[in-house]
Amino acid sequence: MRSSVRGFTLIELLVVLGIIAVLSGIAFPTFSMVRASAKNAQCISNLRQLDSPLRMYSQANGDRIPIANMLPAIGLNGPETGLPQLLKSYIEITSPVWICPADDDSESLATGTSYMYVPGLLRYTPEIQMQVTRTVLLKQNLTSKAQAKERTDLEGQLLRAFYLGVDTSANGTGPRAAYYPLLMDSADRHSGTREPRNGLYLDGSVHETVPEEEAAKDDGEVQEK
Repeated sequence: MRSSVRGFTLIELLVVLGIIAVLSGIAFPTFSMVRASAKNAQCISNLRQLDSPLRMYSQANGDRIPIANMLPAIGLNGPETGLPQLLKSYIEITSPVWICPADDDSESLATGTSYMYVPGLLRYTPEIQMQVTRTVLLKQNLTSKAQAKERTDLEGQLLRAFYLGVDTSANGTGPRAAYYPLLMDSADRHSGTREPRNGLYLDGSVHETVPEEEAAKDDGEVQEK
């Protein structure tokens, strides 16, 4: 007696495999976008959580902007002279909020944070350093330690004034605090999302930072004026 059960033919099997391949081609990019979006959302959450220790430090130090390097230096005993070390009384240095979930760069991870501290760069602008140097030189008989503290205090005060001042952009005039972030992703880590670099601003908001090419364009327009 012949069995009535038959298997797939070769053509049917190839058709099924083709359908699976097409569905996989659709599903994998979608899955990657979902993962990228989830990492971006966690990065935004990290920056919002970092707003609290920044504010607490500022309030405990005369409302000055915290002064730290743009990125921690890597010493013999690990990262040092960076924002995580400065804020260690308010948030643990090893807290996961310092690391962007999309950051897999070994050199970046070695610094202990995925986020660049923008005031750590702005503090070295000629305008701020000239004012600081002039003020420190006018104060005589200061020890080297006292001079260092005086410089740090003045930089913090001047940076706060800088952020609260007015800047000129392509859209007119507005507060620098809405233009320059305090913290931002140290690299474009969120490809596939609308926010390649997230930034934490002085008012506690977190949103996309101004693209570098747009910032350069705005700076050029300011200089022309």
